Amino acid sequence: MDEKKILDMIKKSGENVDAPEEIHPEQIKRLLEEQPVDKKSRFRRYAQWGAVAAVFALVIIGGVTGLTRLSGTNGENSQNEAGTMSLADASQSTKATGETEIFEVTTENTTEATTEKTTTAQTSADVESGNYVFAGAKSYQEIFDALKKTESGYGGYETAELARGTTNDYMVEDSAMAAMDMGSSETNAGAGLSYSKTNLQEAGVDEADVVKTDGKYLYVMKATGSVRLIRAEDKALQTEGTIMLDALNETPQEMYVDGNILSLIVTGSKTTLNSDAEEDTYTADTENYTKLYTYDISDRSQPQLTGVVQQQGHYSTSRKNGDIVYLFTQFDPQVSDASEIDEYIPAVNGARMESSDIFLPEYQNSTSCLVISSVSTGKPDAIIDQKAVVSAAENFYISENNIYISNTNWSSDVTMTQILKFSCQKGKIQAKGTADLKGSLNDSFSMNEYNSYLRVVLTDYSGETQKNALYVLDDAMQVCGNIGDLAEGEDIRSARFLGDIGYFVTFRNTDPLFSVDLSDPSDPKILGELKITGFSSYLHFYGENKLLGVGNEVDPETGAYTGIKLAMFDVSDPSNVKQLHKFVIKDTYDCPLFYNYKAAMIDTEKNVFGFMCDSSYMVFCYDEEKGFENVFTENLGDSYYGYSYNGLQEVRGCFIGYNFYLVGGGQIRIYDMANDYKEVGRLEL
Repeated sequence: MDEKKILDMIKKSGENVDAPEEIHPEQIKRLLEEQPVDKKSRFRRYAQWGAVAAVFALVIIGGVTGLTRLSGTNGENSQNEAGTMSLADASQSTKATGETEIFEVTTENTTEATTEKTTTAQTSADVESGNYVFAGAKSYQEIFDALKKTESGYGGYETAELARGTTNDYMVEDSAMAAMDMGSSETNAGAGLSYSKTNLQEAGVDEADVVKTDGKYLYVMKATGSVRLIRAEDKALQTEGTIMLDALNETPQEMYVDGNILSLIVTGSKTTLNSDAEEDTYTADTENYTKLYTYDISDRSQPQLTGVVQQQGHYSTSRKNGDIVYLFTQFDPQVSDASEIDEYIPAVNGARMESSDIFLPEYQNSTSCLVISSVSTGKPDAIIDQKAVVSAAENFYISENNIYISNTNWSSDVTMTQILKFSCQKGKIQAKGTADLKGSLNDSFSMNEYNSYLRVVLTDYSGETQKNALYVLDDAMQVCGNIGDLAEGEDIRSARFLGDIGYFVTFRNTDPLFSVDLSDPSDPKILGELKITGFSSYLHFYGENKLLGVGNEVDPETGAYTGIKLAMFDVSDPSNVKQLHKFVIKDTYDCPLFYNYKAAMIDTEKNVFGFMCDSSYMVFCYDEEKGFENVFTENLGDSYYGYSYNGLQEVRGCFIGYNFYLVGGGQIRIYDMANDYKEVGRLEL
């Protein structure tokens, strides 16, 4: 079914829908009475429908180097037709707490009905932002009313896939300007051997993953409920210790390793059977929770548990800044006409959250609740701070100092994105402000903070043809600069920022690559445009003045898909960006990198990057004369889809020195990078 038919169906399906309760006259009157008289106009966000079909535009905002996900053929420069290859060719050519409170809800506004104790904490939580007061709720009743209204008015629509490093749609920073390997974790300075790190969105903000290494050990998570601590010496691997989960109903999700501390994130659930004597019925209620286990691994053979914290909700994602872990979960409240408070208010570490720590954004697209808590690895059994936001979070971006959460308004013809800002200093989480922007985000890489300014790129689908825009927001989340009406008829497929330079890619049949100067936040300027075929779904700064793109190649005439493409750009002159080489992996389709950037191994100092492509793991290096070189391909077979939680997403490649390790499918394979990636051993897990 084509896009036009889909849009027609959507339009027809909404013709007879009643107006939501919150825009009824009596509701509008009540809301106006409750708000301050100087409240500024609110803008609403609306959702994107329809497929993105076409041109590819990479916008460079500032002036250094970047990485773009592109599909490509290996060529001498942007003008040549470089060589193509298939996976078959590649494999042949490279061998190498309190009592429960209950209240009845009537059709009247019963704010005083709850027996909740009054708190004064909400006064300090109130923050006057760009568009409205961003404040914690004043009571549990207010939260309940909001949940009921959202449930009836919006049908509980939820898009929150706050996955572990995943991105929405197809896709997938900023520390010192010299650290050009943006997107990879911190460098390995001081280590005896160089080793790979987890691929990150923001330099200096660590992310959990299913496989880690510290240059001496491999830490491998198994879906069966254990973590293996494996000594890696020379060409040998030896399991030195194992962390086993005692609870059979808990499943490991991701982990951090920092020196002698391992932080393990697990999920679990418990079901209770409730009876109703009057109705003679029974109901089974299931509670989902997430735990953070902290271990002292000074002795790898005997890891010692030092602390546990727990919060309600499905695991969404986490970040680690210094010794502080920020844990994000999605809590689904149970809302009925007569609800116990604990059924719709999340608990953190066994204690019900205060209403003043729960925020009600101006637009709520779901009854789901994003819960954020902070924990220090030095005090791993205590919560530093906690906050929650009613409504599903579609994208979020975490810098060293702030958390940004985006939400889309799907209820009108005009798409609006609301961004909530929280500061996160030493574990303290505080509401800071909001912004409402026209359009929708492609993914979390469409947001970036630099020098207290937030840069955002969005696609607006509300007109006859979609358009794109870039916004710059100051520390108070007020728009101070923007560029609109970019790449009409196209939509954003990837973005990346470095300092005063940013890049974003849109797509239709060709790829216009725009460069934008952000050195003056109040006056961003487009510097240049480069048109190439295909589009990049992931961008990565690759060494000095280079931008790597991984994405898809298409026929510019027919739009037909031809394979996965790599492209390398010279961004030394932002006003004259050039494609240096491209490389197309013909007739390939699935690439976990497109929806989970942590599935990629990238180390620009070692000049090596690898990722899954269909059922094969491929490793490349880049030569300024020859272009991309496929130095290693290993076909893992379709059986790998069944071994881990998310199939091939969970396969990881990593290295220590010149030993390359391919982890997945219940085993670790070892290859000698200095000897054409010859396999030298295996370890069954």
